[in-house]
Amino acid sequence: MDSFSKILCLLLVLLLQLKGKITATPIIPTKVTVEITNKLNMKHLIVNCKDKNNNLGVIELYVNETYSFRFYPNYFFPQTLYFCHFSWLYGDHHFDIYVEYRDLWCNHNVCSWEIFEKGPCKIKSGSRQCFAWDKPSAKIK
Repeated sequence: MDSFSKILCLLLVLLLQLKGKITATPIIPTKVTVEITNKLNMKHLIVNCKDKNNNLGVIELYVNETYSFRFYPNYFFPQTLYFCHFSWLYGDHHFDIYVEYRDLWCNHNVCSWEIFEKGPCKIKSGSRQCFAWDKPSAKIK
């Protein structure tokens, strides 16, 4: 493909994106919202989410209560990662709550999660996609 054809294709993709006809990396980065809802049976949930630079703090969620946080993912080098520690009476687990290559295209930039004892479930188009808890790390932090 010659240079002129490459430029023409790029302009066509940008034009279609501006018209909302395709879903590709946004021209203007938008914030992503992660929502975490406690679905444990009659148990309080303690949540502590972090990325490699920021600790978002410890949050206590009652049953059916939701906690959310917002951030700009790194669209040009898709490597944004947020991980959370979840604890409750007789439960202590970790999970990567936002992995950019997995979660970039959440529903209208909102990634909704429900936390159950067996693991977290992502809500997508009215259905649940459930995951296992992450394996404990060999490193002690």
